[in-house]
Amino acid sequence: MTNLPHGHNPDHQQAPADDVPHARKAAPETGKPDQLCEEERMAESRQEALVDEGVEETFPASDPVAAKRIT
Repeated sequence: MTNLPHGHNPDHQQAPADDVPHARKAAPETGKPDQLCEEERMAESRQEALVDEGVEETFPASDPVAAKRIT
């Protein structure tokens, strides 16, 4: 008798890959799957705050604030 683990069959072969059951389909994601979403929101809030500050500093002026995109 050999010292093989219980249930071990040396002649056993692994099932072919095309014989495995198919994986279930993943549910579709909703919205924007973006890992930078939170940072983007914070950047938009900062941009709005800078525009508001510019408006307050130039308040009774007749020219509008020249807001530029800050990158």
